Amino acid sequence: MAADKLALLARGLDDAAVALHGDLTDDAARQHAWSLLGSNAQEALRALCAAGEAPAVSTVATEPAASTRQRTARCGLERFPEDALGAIIAFVDLPMRFTCVVASRTLRDACMRLSPRLEYELVLKRFPLLTALPIRTSLAGVPAPRELFRSYRGRFNGRIFRAPQPNPTISLDAYTLALELRMREAEGPWESVYVGSGAITRLVATSTRIGASFTIPEGLYERALGQPHVRFSANVMVSRRSRSGRLQFARLFDGLVEENTGLGFRFDVDDVPYASDNTALNFIRFRADRTDNWTDPTFQLYWQAADLPQVNVPALEPGTFQRPRGPSFLFASFKWSTAEDDENMVERDIANCLEHYVDWSE
Repeated sequence: MAADKLALLARGLDDAAVALHGDLTDDAARQHAWSLLGSNAQEALRALCAAGEAPAVSTVATEPAASTRQRTARCGLERFPEDALGAIIAFVDLPMRFTCVVASRTLRDACMRLSPRLEYELVLKRFPLLTALPIRTSLAGVPAPRELFRSYRGRFNGRIFRAPQPNPTISLDAYTLALELRMREAEGPWESVYVGSGAITRLVATSTRIGASFTIPEGLYERALGQPHVRFSANVMVSRRSRSGRLQFARLFDGLVEENTGLGFRFDVDDVPYASDNTALNFIRFRADRTDNWTDPTFQLYWQAADLPQVNVPALEPGTFQRPRGPSFLFASFKWSTAEDDENMVERDIANCLEHYVDWSE
Protein backbone atom coordinates (compact mmCIF):
# COMPACT_ATOMS: atom_id res chain seq x y z
CA MET A 1 0.00 0.00 0.00
CA ALA A 2 2.81 2.38 0.92
CA ALA A 3 4.53 1.62 -2.35
CA ASP A 4 1.38 2.57 -4.30
CA LYS A 5 1.13 5.87 -2.50
CA LEU A 6 4.79 6.61 -3.15
CA ALA A 7 4.42 5.71 -6.82
CA LEU A 8 1.52 8.14 -7.07
CA LEU A 9 3.57 10.84 -5.37
CA ALA A 10 6.59 10.22 -7.59
CA ARG A 11 4.59 10.58 -10.80
CA GLY A 12 4.69 14.30 -10.25
CA LEU A 13 8.45 14.37 -10.86
CA ASP A 14 9.50 15.93 -14.11
CA ASP A 15 10.21 13.27 -16.73
CA ALA A 16 13.25 15.27 -17.76
CA ALA A 17 14.90 14.12 -14.56
CA VAL A 18 14.69 10.57 -15.87
CA ALA A 19 16.87 11.43 -18.82
CA LEU A 20 19.42 13.05 -16.47
CA HIS A 21 19.78 10.18 -14.06
CA GLY A 22 23.31 9.46 -15.24
CA ASP A 23 24.33 12.87 -13.92
CA LEU A 24 23.18 12.08 -10.40
CA THR A 25 25.81 9.53 -9.44
CA ASP A 26 27.71 11.77 -7.01
CA ASP A 27 26.51 12.58 -3.52
CA ALA A 28 26.35 16.34 -4.07
CA ALA A 29 23.99 15.99 -7.03
CA ARG A 30 21.79 13.50 -5.20
CA GLN A 31 21.74 15.72 -2.10
CA HIS A 32 20.63 18.66 -4.23
CA ALA A 33 17.89 16.62 -5.93
CA TRP A 34 16.70 15.40 -2.56
CA SER A 35 16.54 18.94 -1.22
CA LEU A 36 14.14 19.88 -4.01
CA LEU A 37 11.53 17.43 -2.69
CA GLY A 38 8.96 18.67 -0.21
CA SER A 39 8.95 17.39 3.35
CA ASN A 40 5.93 15.16 2.73
CA ALA A 41 7.62 13.54 -0.25
CA GLN A 42 10.82 13.03 1.73
CA GLU A 43 8.96 11.34 4.59
CA ALA A 44 7.05 9.13 2.16
CA LEU A 45 10.28 8.07 0.45
CA ARG A 46 11.91 7.30 3.80
CA ALA A 47 8.98 5.10 4.70
CA LEU A 48 9.24 3.15 1.43
CA CYS A 49 12.95 2.67 0.91
CA ALA A 50 14.21 3.86 4.31
CA ALA A 51 16.21 6.58 2.55
CA GLY A 52 19.59 5.16 3.41
CA GLU A 53 21.33 8.05 1.67
CA ALA A 54 18.62 10.68 1.98
CA PRO A 55 19.30 13.80 4.05
CA ALA A 56 17.40 14.25 7.24
CA VAL A 57 14.71 16.87 7.70
CA SER A 58 16.52 20.10 8.47
CA THR A 59 15.45 20.51 12.11
CA VAL A 60 17.83 20.16 15.02
CA ALA A 61 15.31 18.33 17.17
CA THR A 62 14.77 15.50 14.71
CA GLU A 63 18.38 15.18 13.46
CA PRO A 64 19.50 12.37 15.78
CA ALA A 65 16.33 10.36 15.23
CA ALA A 66 16.60 10.75 11.47
CA SER A 67 20.23 9.68 11.47
CA THR A 68 19.34 6.60 13.47
CA ARG A 69 16.57 5.71 11.03
CA GLN A 70 18.94 6.18 8.08
CA ARG A 71 21.59 3.90 9.55
CA THR A 72 19.01 1.28 10.48
CA ALA A 73 17.37 1.42 7.06
CA ARG A 74 20.72 1.30 5.25
CA CYS A 75 21.68 -1.82 7.12
CA GLY A 76 18.28 -3.34 6.36
CA LEU A 77 18.54 -2.65 2.64
CA GLU A 78 22.07 -3.97 2.44
CA ARG A 79 20.91 -7.27 3.98
CA PHE A 80 18.34 -7.74 1.20
CA PRO A 81 19.40 -10.42 -1.31
CA GLU A 82 20.26 -9.02 -4.71
CA ASP A 83 17.55 -11.12 -6.34
CA ALA A 84 14.94 -9.73 -3.95
CA LEU A 85 16.02 -6.15 -4.61
CA GLY A 86 16.00 -6.81 -8.32
CA ALA A 87 12.48 -8.19 -8.14
CA ILE A 88 11.32 -5.08 -6.26
CA ILE A 89 13.03 -2.69 -8.66
CA ALA A 90 11.47 -4.48 -11.63
CA PHE A 91 8.02 -3.20 -10.55
CA VAL A 92 8.92 0.51 -10.50
CA ASP A 93 8.11 3.04 -13.22
CA LEU A 94 10.39 5.69 -14.70
CA PRO A 95 9.86 8.39 -12.03
CA MET A 96 10.24 5.84 -9.22
CA ARG A 97 13.39 4.45 -10.82
CA PHE A 98 14.80 7.98 -10.69
CA THR A 99 13.78 8.26 -7.04
CA CYS A 100 15.56 5.01 -6.20
CA VAL A 101 18.76 6.21 -7.84
CA VAL A 102 18.63 9.47 -5.89
CA ALA A 103 17.54 8.12 -2.52
CA SER A 104 19.79 5.14 -1.84
CA ARG A 105 23.14 3.81 -2.99
CA THR A 106 21.90 0.28 -2.41
CA LEU A 107 18.85 0.82 -4.62
CA ARG A 108 20.97 2.64 -7.17
CA ASP A 109 23.35 -0.30 -7.40
CA ALA A 110 20.38 -2.64 -7.79
CA CYS A 111 19.17 -0.54 -10.69
CA MET A 112 22.60 -0.60 -12.28
CA ARG A 113 22.71 -4.39 -12.11
CA LEU A 114 19.48 -4.54 -14.10
CA SER A 115 20.62 -1.91 -16.60
CA PRO A 116 20.02 -1.43 -19.50
CA ARG A 117 17.19 -3.97 -19.74
CA LEU A 118 15.39 -2.29 -16.85
CA GLU A 119 15.48 1.11 -18.53
CA TYR A 120 14.26 -0.33 -21.83
CA GLU A 121 11.35 -2.06 -20.12
CA LEU A 122 10.44 1.14 -18.30
CA VAL A 123 10.50 3.13 -21.54
CA LEU A 124 8.27 0.51 -23.20
CA LYS A 125 5.93 0.65 -20.21
CA ARG A 126 5.73 4.44 -20.48
CA PHE A 127 5.28 4.45 -24.28
CA PRO A 128 3.42 1.24 -25.27
CA LEU A 129 3.61 2.07 -29.00
CA LEU A 130 7.33 1.29 -28.83
CA THR A 131 6.52 -2.36 -28.08
CA ALA A 132 5.83 -2.67 -31.81
CA LEU A 133 9.60 -2.39 -32.29
CA PRO A 134 11.73 -5.55 -31.88
CA ILE A 135 13.39 -4.21 -28.75
CA ARG A 136 12.58 -7.20 -26.54
CA THR A 137 14.02 -9.68 -29.02
CA SER A 138 17.28 -7.85 -29.76
CA LEU A 139 18.97 -4.63 -28.72
CA ALA A 140 21.12 -4.54 -31.84
CA GLY A 141 20.93 -1.08 -33.34
CA VAL A 142 18.45 0.14 -30.71
CA PRO A 143 19.18 3.65 -29.35
CA ALA A 144 20.19 3.95 -25.71
CA PRO A 145 17.20 4.19 -23.33
CA ARG A 146 17.73 7.89 -22.73
CA GLU A 147 17.90 8.62 -26.46
CA LEU A 148 14.90 6.38 -27.14
CA PHE A 149 12.89 8.21 -24.47
CA ARG A 150 13.78 11.65 -25.81
CA SER A 151 13.23 10.68 -29.45
CA TYR A 152 9.75 9.31 -28.83
CA ARG A 153 8.64 12.13 -26.55
CA GLY A 154 9.96 14.71 -29.03
CA ARG A 155 7.90 13.22 -31.87
CA PHE A 156 4.72 12.26 -30.03
CA ASN A 157 4.27 15.39 -27.95
CA GLY A 158 0.53 15.92 -28.35
CA ARG A 159 0.95 18.95 -30.60
CA ILE A 160 -0.24 19.31 -34.19
CA PHE A 161 2.76 19.53 -36.50
CA ARG A 162 3.37 22.91 -38.10
CA ALA A 163 6.52 23.92 -39.94
CA PRO A 164 8.34 26.57 -37.90
CA GLN A 165 9.39 29.76 -39.66
CA PRO A 166 13.19 29.88 -39.89
CA ASN A 167 15.10 32.90 -38.73
CA PRO A 168 17.77 34.34 -41.04
CA THR A 169 21.17 34.96 -39.50
CA ILE A 170 22.74 36.73 -42.50
CA SER A 171 21.63 40.22 -43.50
CA LEU A 172 20.90 41.16 -47.10
CA ASP A 173 23.93 43.44 -47.04
CA ALA A 174 26.14 40.34 -47.23
CA TYR A 175 24.89 39.44 -50.72
CA THR A 176 25.67 40.84 -54.17
CA LEU A 177 23.62 40.27 -57.31
CA ALA A 178 25.30 40.06 -60.72
CA LEU A 179 23.60 40.19 -64.14
CA GLU A 180 24.85 39.05 -67.54
CA LEU A 181 22.79 40.14 -70.56
CA ARG A 182 23.36 38.06 -73.69
CA MET A 183 22.34 38.66 -77.32
CA ARG A 184 21.89 36.32 -80.24
CA GLU A 185 21.25 37.24 -83.89
CA ALA A 186 19.18 34.72 -85.84
CA GLU A 187 20.79 31.31 -85.30
CA GLY A 188 24.20 32.66 -84.40
CA PRO A 189 26.06 32.12 -81.13
CA TRP A 190 25.12 33.83 -77.89
CA GLU A 191 27.25 36.90 -77.16
CA SER A 192 27.69 38.54 -73.78
CA VAL A 193 26.84 42.25 -74.17
CA TYR A 194 26.64 43.41 -70.54
CA VAL A 195 27.82 42.33 -67.09
CA GLY A 196 27.04 44.35 -63.98
CA SER A 197 26.49 43.92 -60.26
CA GLY A 198 24.39 45.57 -57.58
CA ALA A 199 23.29 45.37 -53.98
CA ILE A 200 19.92 44.06 -52.85
CA THR A 201 17.68 47.00 -52.07
CA ARG A 202 14.15 48.35 -52.40
CA LEU A 203 13.76 49.15 -56.09
CA VAL A 204 11.54 52.16 -55.51
CA ALA A 205 11.26 53.96 -52.19
CA THR A 206 7.49 53.62 -52.15
CA SER A 207 7.40 50.09 -53.59
CA THR A 208 7.45 46.67 -51.94
CA ARG A 209 9.63 45.24 -54.72
CA ILE A 210 13.08 44.25 -53.45
CA GLY A 211 15.97 43.23 -55.67
CA ALA A 212 18.49 45.11 -57.81
CA SER A 213 18.47 47.48 -60.78
CA PHE A 214 21.02 47.54 -63.60
CA THR A 215 21.75 50.32 -66.08
CA ILE A 216 22.03 48.78 -69.56
CA PRO A 217 24.20 50.61 -72.15
CA GLU A 218 22.56 52.65 -74.88
CA GLY A 219 21.51 50.84 -78.05
CA LEU A 220 20.74 47.38 -76.65
CA TYR A 221 17.13 48.12 -75.74
CA GLU A 222 16.57 49.65 -79.19
CA ARG A 223 17.92 46.52 -80.87
CA ALA A 224 15.56 44.35 -78.86
CA LEU A 225 12.70 46.69 -79.76
CA GLY A 226 13.37 47.11 -83.47
CA GLN A 227 15.00 43.87 -84.65
CA PRO A 228 12.77 40.80 -84.26
CA HIS A 229 15.56 38.43 -85.31
CA VAL A 230 17.65 39.49 -82.28
CA ARG A 231 17.06 37.51 -79.08
CA PHE A 232 18.13 38.45 -75.57
CA SER A 233 18.63 36.28 -72.50
CA ALA A 234 19.89 36.90 -68.99
CA ASN A 235 21.78 35.08 -66.27
CA VAL A 236 21.68 36.29 -62.66
CA MET A 237 23.75 34.98 -59.78
CA VAL A 238 24.10 35.91 -56.13
CA SER A 239 27.39 35.79 -54.25
CA ARG A 240 28.52 35.93 -50.64
CA ARG A 241 31.40 35.13 -48.31
CA SER A 242 30.84 32.13 -46.07
CA ARG A 243 31.67 32.35 -42.38
CA SER A 244 35.05 30.81 -43.16
CA GLY A 245 35.73 33.50 -45.77
CA ARG A 246 35.16 31.25 -48.78
CA LEU A 247 33.59 32.94 -51.81
CA GLN A 248 30.34 31.23 -52.86
CA PHE A 249 27.81 31.84 -55.61
CA ALA A 250 24.41 30.52 -56.64
CA ARG A 251 22.15 30.78 -59.67
CA LEU A 252 18.99 32.85 -59.34
CA PHE A 253 17.89 33.17 -62.98
CA ASP A 254 18.60 31.78 -66.45
CA GLY A 255 16.01 32.71 -69.08
CA LEU A 256 14.96 34.53 -72.24
CA VAL A 257 12.95 37.64 -73.02
CA GLU A 258 9.40 36.34 -73.19
CA GLU A 259 7.13 39.26 -73.99
CA ASN A 260 7.09 42.86 -75.17
CA THR A 261 4.45 44.50 -73.00
CA GLY A 262 4.55 47.77 -74.92
CA LEU A 263 6.25 49.44 -71.96
CA GLY A 264 9.18 47.06 -71.72
CA PHE A 265 10.31 43.46 -71.95
CA ARG A 266 9.29 40.77 -69.48
CA PHE A 267 11.58 37.76 -69.13
CA ASP A 268 10.58 34.17 -68.46
CA VAL A 269 9.64 33.41 -64.86
CA ASP A 270 12.35 31.20 -63.38
CA ASP A 271 12.00 29.29 -60.11
CA VAL A 272 14.93 29.87 -57.80
CA PRO A 273 16.93 26.62 -57.96
CA TYR A 274 17.56 24.69 -54.75
CA ALA A 275 19.98 21.86 -54.03
CA SER A 276 18.93 18.89 -56.19
CA ASP A 277 19.93 16.41 -53.48
CA ASN A 278 17.17 17.74 -51.18
CA THR A 279 14.98 14.67 -51.63
CA ALA A 280 12.30 15.79 -49.18
CA LEU A 281 11.78 19.06 -51.05
CA ASN A 282 11.84 17.23 -54.41
CA PHE A 283 9.04 15.03 -53.09
CA ILE A 284 6.82 18.03 -52.30
CA ARG A 285 7.73 20.11 -55.37
CA PHE A 286 7.19 17.26 -57.82
CA ARG A 287 3.62 16.85 -56.63
CA ALA A 288 2.89 20.58 -56.39
CA ASP A 289 4.24 21.35 -59.87
CA ARG A 290 1.92 18.76 -61.42
CA THR A 291 -1.21 19.86 -59.61
CA ASP A 292 -0.82 23.65 -60.06
CA ASN A 293 -0.77 23.95 -56.30
CA TRP A 294 2.57 25.58 -55.70
CA THR A 295 4.02 28.56 -53.87
CA ASP A 296 7.56 28.89 -55.16
CA PRO A 297 10.35 31.42 -54.68
CA THR A 298 10.98 33.01 -58.07
CA PHE A 299 13.26 35.66 -59.52
CA GLN A 300 11.71 37.93 -62.14
CA LEU A 301 13.28 40.39 -64.60
CA TYR A 302 11.76 43.37 -66.34
CA TRP A 303 13.63 45.54 -68.88
CA GLN A 304 12.39 49.01 -69.75
CA ALA A 305 13.62 52.14 -71.51
CA ALA A 306 14.80 55.19 -69.65
CA ASP A 307 11.98 57.13 -68.05
CA LEU A 308 12.10 59.97 -70.59
CA PRO A 309 9.23 61.75 -72.36
CA GLN A 310 8.28 60.59 -75.83
CA VAL A 311 9.01 63.04 -78.68
CA ASN A 312 7.94 63.31 -82.28
CA VAL A 313 10.71 62.31 -84.68
CA PRO A 314 10.33 64.22 -88.01
CA ALA A 315 12.08 61.53 -90.03
CA LEU A 316 9.31 59.10 -89.18
CA GLU A 317 5.78 59.11 -90.44
CA PRO A 318 3.53 61.79 -88.92
CA GLY A 319 2.13 60.72 -85.59
CA THR A 320 4.90 58.15 -84.95
CA PHE A 321 6.64 58.47 -81.62
CA GLN A 322 9.71 56.86 -80.07
CA ARG A 323 11.80 57.35 -76.97
CA PRO A 324 15.10 59.21 -77.26
CA ARG A 325 18.13 56.97 -77.32
CA GLY A 326 19.84 56.45 -73.99
CA PRO A 327 20.54 53.86 -71.33
CA SER A 328 17.78 51.48 -70.32
CA PHE A 329 17.12 49.80 -66.99
CA LEU A 330 16.70 46.16 -66.05
CA PHE A 331 14.95 45.45 -62.73
CA ALA A 332 15.34 42.11 -60.95
CA SER A 333 13.16 41.23 -57.97
CA PHE A 334 12.27 38.36 -55.65
CA LYS A 335 8.67 37.11 -55.70
CA TRP A 336 6.44 34.33 -54.44
CA SER A 337 4.79 32.70 -57.44
CA THR A 338 1.54 30.73 -57.35
CA ALA A 339 -0.78 29.39 -60.04
CA GLU A 340 -3.01 32.46 -59.63
CA ASP A 341 -0.72 35.38 -58.85
CA ASP A 342 2.70 36.71 -57.89
CA GLU A 343 3.52 38.42 -54.61
CA ASN A 344 6.56 40.49 -53.71
CA MET A 345 8.81 38.87 -51.15
CA VAL A 346 9.46 40.76 -47.93
CA GLU A 347 13.01 41.19 -46.65
CA ARG A 348 12.76 38.32 -44.16
CA ASP A 349 11.63 35.90 -46.87
CA ILE A 350 14.44 36.96 -49.19
CA ALA A 351 17.03 36.56 -46.43
CA ASN A 352 15.69 33.08 -45.62
CA CYS A 353 15.61 32.15 -49.30
CA LEU A 354 19.22 33.16 -49.85
CA GLU A 355 20.54 31.62 -46.64
CA HIS A 356 18.57 28.37 -46.44
CA TYR A 357 17.12 27.60 -49.87
CA VAL A 358 19.37 28.44 -52.83
CA ASP A 359 21.96 26.00 -54.12
CA TRP A 360 25.30 27.50 -53.07
CA SER A 361 28.58 26.44 -54.59
CA GLU A 362 31.00 24.58 -52.35
